[in-house]
Amino acid sequence: MVGLGTNGSNGHTIDGIPLAHDAEMAWREAQGASQIGPFDYVPPMGFREYWYPGVFKKDVGAKKPVYVKMLGEDIVFFRGKAEKVHALFDWCPHRSARLSQGESEFPGTITCAYHGYTFDGKGECVAGLIDDPNTPVIGKMKAKSYPTEEHGGIVYVWMGETEPVPLEEDLPPEILDSRNHCYYHVNEWDANWTEPVNQGIDYHEAYLHRKTFNYMGGWTKPWKFKFHGLLSKDLPFFRPRIANYGGIKVTYEDEKRVCSNPVNVTYGEDFHPGVNGKWPRKRWYMFLPERRRANFSPMGAPGTSLLGIPSFAHCVELPSKIRTGSGSHKPAISLHMRWMVPITFETSRVWTYTIGPRPKTTLGRMYKYLWYVLWRKPNTITRINEWEDLVTFQRDRLRYDL
Repeated sequence: MVGLGTNGSNGHTIDGIPLAHDAEMAWREAQGASQIGPFDYVPPMGFREYWYPGVFKKDVGAKKPVYVKMLGEDIVFFRGKAEKVHALFDWCPHRSARLSQGESEFPGTITCAYHGYTFDGKGECVAGLIDDPNTPVIGKMKAKSYPTEEHGGIVYVWMGETEPVPLEEDLPPEILDSRNHCYYHVNEWDANWTEPVNQGIDYHEAYLHRKTFNYMGGWTKPWKFKFHGLLSKDLPFFRPRIANYGGIKVTYEDEKRVCSNPVNVTYGEDFHPGVNGKWPRKRWYMFLPERRRANFSPMGAPGTSLLGIPSFAHCVELPSKIRTGSGSHKPAISLHMRWMVPITFETSRVWTYTIGPRPKTTLGRMYKYLWYVLWRKPNTITRINEWEDLVTFQRDRLRYDL
């Protein structure tokens, strides 16, 4: 986290860098210190009374547990009876050793590596392997447990203190539809979870992603990204099409989510008198006259999304999910959703869901797989999300004096 200090001008710095008055107010508001900013109502470690994705079930072995940090808490996952994956607080209640350093000596349990105290899926101590078999510790000592449920090969964890709601209430409705299929990708981001969510609200694509007409340069090597960035500046078929967003309209809102579309999008070029120039600097070659369009096509076109609501460009949903793209008047090939899981104040685990209609034929399934591996993952997930989006708000660049 950046540090707030003082200097001789306006009295404050961020890590020794002087702040202007407006920048200082922006920083305070963003951090919630003003008590009137939007972040005063958003816990920096996430909303707790919700289910969150924890681990892939296949990654939890029969003997070796898995450690994961979520919402600032250390959690250990291990296999229980009937293959159910359980979650406990990763601190043995005896001497605070990490349970994740132990293993499952007996089916459905986890044994602490320090003194051999053994716990079941509810956190109850059921044995002390180097203690008397009838030790009074059994039945009295207990580790904190977290409710878990599994869906689609992912183990979800209830992080609240109240009784958990049904998992279906917090899962993306699209993956509950058996007609849909989902690919998953997980990565850790060097940012507080609120930053990616904020980006899911604003509209930045026309500038930040203006060079991503051909994403295939970002498959594996950073130099390829730079190479295609160079091409994007000079080749006509890499020129941006959108000149500006005419406005943003909320198209759907309920107790869980808010969805929006840009309206009156201008294609081609716009003249900016302040710089006495046009943007984009080089316009897209068009065979039809430029015109303002009522909706951002295809995402803003009339239709119904996979979510079962009117199509949208951006959608933000509790506790920490954002969607981009939906469907238009034609069936959507996919919906891109990121679910942010806070790790610490400065890091987040990002689960990316690529959801679309399940192909009905073997050939269709092969095509969908190749489309994801060769296009969607390197395009949207790697280049756009991790090479362009993330670098704009990762914690070591969060300075409000620029």
